[in-house]
Amino acid sequence: MLPFGKSKIIKELADWLAHPSEFGVAPKKVTLKKTYRVNFPGWGPQKVHLLEYEMPDGTRGRGFVGPLTWSFLGEGVDAVGDDRLVLAYAGWAWLTASLQRGLVQTAFAPGPGRAALLETLQRAGLEDVETTDAYRIGDSEVYEFRAWRDGVAVRGAGSGESSIVFEAGDPEYASLPAVYFYLGAQMA
Repeated sequence: MLPFGKSKIIKELADWLAHPSEFGVAPKKVTLKKTYRVNFPGWGPQKVHLLEYEMPDGTRGRGFVGPLTWSFLGEGVDAVGDDRLVLAYAGWAWLTASLQRGLVQTAFAPGPGRAALLETLQRAGLEDVETTDAYRIGDSEVYEFRAWRDGVAVRGAGSGESSIVFEAGDPEYASLPAVYFYLGAQMA
């Protein structure tokens, strides 16, 4: 028999996966892999449970029970390590909730933060930098970008103060938006 807390966590993900807007059927198997503590801005320390699951059609994945229940699927996600995927989840969960609450803006005229980021990236050897998505969080501007470094495609996210860059071939490069990893790293 599973301890009450563990079985409740497993049931929460199983119920979410079975919802008609997700898979619409109950998973074949769900197991709790690990529990993390993440300090979410505005929420404080939260437990984030990482689980593995298998659906009846053979689809396998990892999901989360934390402030929000979720699972990332898609090309490349399986190659991302557990700890890195938890960072992406943390960034995604915080961004999703903050967008819904109106705390993050995505439509704004670029300010000095964009210019500072471009200058920092160029000093780091990135060329042909193109910003793709923008987020205003309080007084800060965070941008996702694509660029090249020494003939290798890169993508990433950052602000004038810091950034995260993934090269083509890195598991994070093709799996999820770079802003999830960037924001999650800010919470670590």
